[in-house]
Amino acid sequence: MDKIQIIEKLFLHIVYYSYLLLPLSLLLLKNKLKDKIPLSIAVYGIVFFFLLNTYKDIPKDYIKTYLFCYTYLEYLFLTFLIWPVIKNKLFKRFIVASSILFLVFQILYYFNSNNSRLDSVPVGIETILMLVYIVYFFLQFSKNSGTTYIYDHYIFWLSAGILVYLGGSFFFFILINHLSAEQINTFGNITYLTEVFKNILFVIGIFIYSKNKNQTKRN
Repeated sequence: MDKIQIIEKLFLHIVYYSYLLLPLSLLLLKNKLKDKIPLSIAVYGIVFFFLLNTYKDIPKDYIKTYLFCYTYLEYLFLTFLIWPVIKNKLFKRFIVASSILFLVFQILYYFNSNNSRLDSVPVGIETILMLVYIVYFFLQFSKNSGTTYIYDHYIFWLSAGILVYLGGSFFFFILINHLSAEQINTFGNITYLTEVFKNILFVIGIFIYSKNKNQTKRN
């Protein structure tokens, strides 16, 4: 095994185990175990820890199915975390409609695409939708925040994590099916770093939620 493969394997293990930081953070908040937001983030961490660890064992014929489920499940989890802080009912309907249309598109893409590395187009759409939801939250917060600082809201840290993760890897994921194996190895480690950083920001979000629970509910 050459040095590049060793480094890549190390990065992969760091990514995998960074997801366990999320349920671990919840356990440290013993009085918040039943709170929906920290619990949802913890479940997200456990689910994706196992999904990432099982990828190498997936038969080649089922990789497309795995990618389909992974992308939409990730989208649902991230959207669910933002959903409670969206106050506008019309925009919530937009999120529901977008989620249904995204699922329909994914099904069509699944049956009409031959890409096996990554479902790059659905990932691109997921990124754009999440950006729209996050920007809307920031606009909503700026109008209703009063004297509250945005970094005192747990969604700021979750949003920052999502932006770093999806934004930082957007072009790589979009182009991955057109890159050589050497190029993927060269640039792939950057996406691992963004994923780890996202999980760290999610951990901060859990503790901010616990610290300012009543305040975040009002915004």
